[in-house]
Amino acid sequence: MLQKFLRLDHWSKMVVLFLWSGSFLGKASAYVGLAIGGLLIFSVRILWDRWYLALTRRSDPLNGVAWALLVSLLYGFAQVIYGTLIGNPLFTALQILVFNLCPVYLFLGLWVGSRYPGMIRKFIRFSAWLAVIYTPLYFIFLKNLNLTLTGILPGTGLDLLSNPGSGSMTLLALLTLERSLAQFWLPIVVLICLTIGYQNRADWLGLGLCLLLWAKLTNRIGRFLAIAGCIFGVLLVASLIDLKLPPFPGRPGELSARGTIARMAGSISPEMASEFGVDAATARLDYGTVYWRKHWWAAIRNEVSKENKTIIFGLGYGYPLAKLASRDLEKEGTRSPHSIFYFTFGYSGIVGFAIFAWLEISVIHLLWRVYKVSGATFGLIFFIYTLIGAFFGNSIETPQGAIPLYLLCGMAIGPIFLQTDEVYDDEQPVPAHVAELV
Repeated sequence: MLQKFLRLDHWSKMVVLFLWSGSFLGKASAYVGLAIGGLLIFSVRILWDRWYLALTRRSDPLNGVAWALLVSLLYGFAQVIYGTLIGNPLFTALQILVFNLCPVYLFLGLWVGSRYPGMIRKFIRFSAWLAVIYTPLYFIFLKNLNLTLTGILPGTGLDLLSNPGSGSMTLLALLTLERSLAQFWLPIVVLICLTIGYQNRADWLGLGLCLLLWAKLTNRIGRFLAIAGCIFGVLLVASLIDLKLPPFPGRPGELSARGTIARMAGSISPEMASEFGVDAATARLDYGTVYWRKHWWAAIRNEVSKENKTIIFGLGYGYPLAKLASRDLEKEGTRSPHSIFYFTFGYSGIVGFAIFAWLEISVIHLLWRVYKVSGATFGLIFFIYTLIGAFFGNSIETPQGAIPLYLLCGMAIGPIFLQTDEVYDDEQPVPAHVAELV
């Protein structure tokens, strides 16, 4: 295994180290990713040549993504200037600019994916079996270590060896990449338990919708029903034995089958959550995070809507959106309102959200064409799953979420149409598998 790693080119080695170490570093992995991005800026062959080719050749499959990314970057720099001119802190504005920079990692993913098509599958298998090993180790031993980089590096929540998180992304990836799931029955059970235990309602929504989409695209209703049956079975057994467990660190409420259902209902109202047998305090807690976000989002709408200028261009990068929620949140330095719509609308207005939508639709369109040519669904399903979660969380506007997203999507696209050792110009015939994408 070490010999295979040593045979990789330098860029692929950095990607492997970033992806594989992210499970242990948590949010701190963003600093590793940003360091790689700093080097990527100086790579003419991987970034600038490929980007220029996509911009200048209309038949290039990356043409739409390349132009949307260029406009997004230019608008992001304009927002930094606009934000600082109206008095917003420059450092905070530059932190928000990272949101516009992260999609360039798609080009690095293309480079790696075209050279090592099996790397995604190896990463997902690693993640699946790591969950089996890491989860019991965490709850028995690691959760008491309290290792953190908070105070050493800028930012909050930079815990090392933190909780395993949800297993839904790895679960979806196994479904889309593996033909036979029998050998992964143990990771699947663990991943389902993690998905339920993490108690993230946006995660459940994204998983459910993407499972349906995957079943439709691949005509594998049987596999979909098997996964749904496993989830139902876990909840049924937990309900029959009245299993109650302490909550995940950082997640509210104890874990139980009835509590899980109540948490889903709590998205609508605390009264509906109470109907499933939870006490009033727990019902209010389940609804509290929904109410908190709705209150903050309404405040952003009201603030942006005060002037036509802010409706169009937003409040500017660097504006303290957290002050519209509470003083405590502002003191924490929170920049994301846990919704990609309100993030883009609040900071950069209707124009900013429209550019973001253009870029994401361009990526989805490319991933859809990859699926139509090859039948590969991982990139499309993974991207849509992350995008759904982004409207209820902070999975795209933060580098620890956005960098792996664009890297993995690029790696999923790379094997289909990109041969980075060749440059396709107007006088050179385009390979058949590339022509099918155009």
